[in-house]
Amino acid sequence: MYTHLKERQFYEDTYDRHTVEEARRGMVHYYKFYDDVEKRLDKGDAIDRPGNAAILNAFYMQVLGLELLRRYENREAYIADWMTKDEAKDSQIAAARLTEEPYCHHCGKQGLRIIDKSLMRRKENANYDEPEEVLFMLHCPHCDKNSAFWEDGTAWKVEPERCPKCRTEVIHKTSKTKTAITITYTCPSCGHSYKDKMDLHAKKEKPDPDFDKERIHYCLVDKEFRDKLYAIKDGFERMAELGKQFKEREDNKHIYDAIKEMRKPKIAELSTILTPTLEKAGYIELSFDKPEMDKDVTVGFNCLDGKSDRSDYDSEKTLKKTIEKALADTNWRLMSDGIHYRLGYLNGRLRAYEREDDLKKLAMKSKNLKPKQTGSNATDIGDSRTLKTPDGKDIIL
Repeated sequence: MYTHLKERQFYEDTYDRHTVEEARRGMVHYYKFYDDVEKRLDKGDAIDRPGNAAILNAFYMQVLGLELLRRYENREAYIADWMTKDEAKDSQIAAARLTEEPYCHHCGKQGLRIIDKSLMRRKENANYDEPEEVLFMLHCPHCDKNSAFWEDGTAWKVEPERCPKCRTEVIHKTSKTKTAITITYTCPSCGHSYKDKMDLHAKKEKPDPDFDKERIHYCLVDKEFRDKLYAIKDGFERMAELGKQFKEREDNKHIYDAIKEMRKPKIAELSTILTPTLEKAGYIELSFDKPEMDKDVTVGFNCLDGKSDRSDYDSEKTLKKTIEKALADTNWRLMSDGIHYRLGYLNGRLRAYEREDDLKKLAMKSKNLKPKQTGSNATDIGDSRTLKTPDGKDIIL
């Protein structure tokens, strides 16, 4: 009975062999690129100059390095999943039972003996993602011939071989020697004949003298080389992130300019900013509580309404508008719990926004935000965003 699950070493060797083969293909492209760069060097320039090395590193990572890191990181999970699937196939075959006793295809008798069970897909040329089913091969003791059935009792039907010229069903004759099986197909309609030969010799795999050495290198067993690849990858990712940040700041220059122009008063300055404005609106004796230093800085305040004829609703509403207007061009805002009034005594809380994301939101809501520059009004940064390929072509970032 065919067994799918094998010793772990088989999976490790197979996975690593594929990694080495892929690396060798990638190195063909890298060596060609390396030679092209070297041929284009100016007199006195060196291939290992930092600028040239950066180009070579970038190309290496693109054609090979990133894939080696991906295969290294996924190796254990891939092998474990592969073994689990093969074990499940063996379990599926072992648990399979024929639902009813079949009849021989050739003599119509029962009493067939199971000689093999295997996994196959019912349809020829089926997609890989279609489920595999158990196919039973049975031997008839009466006529000494074999028949095949699916687990549900359905007979296995093989699509007939057809002539490649006229599509008529062909007849075939099989001959067998110690070294090969030859099937001769003949078309009864047009007479076309052709052969299909199966070599029975066990092909010896040619030794790969460089595999063990390259396995250590390309499968990243070599820690020094592995760490170097990770360092290059991290460097490129940081550069990419810096590029995104630069682009974002460039696209939103008007917002960042507004943040620079925004007043960011200290707590002690709040009294200087608010007292004159509030007194003008009829509020007196402004004072502040001890600030709370948490994720954001918040500070409570209180004052008295100097206008005895003002209703509590109007007093709260007027104070709210007065404070919001006075702090509009600063990073301070009245908190959402609002202002509370009782017998002419009002209190509330202010919050300072210090993080860049919060300041951006404030700037975007500001009425004084200048429009975004586009087209001919945008800042011209010229060649600062243009790199050259080794053959002098521009790369637009």
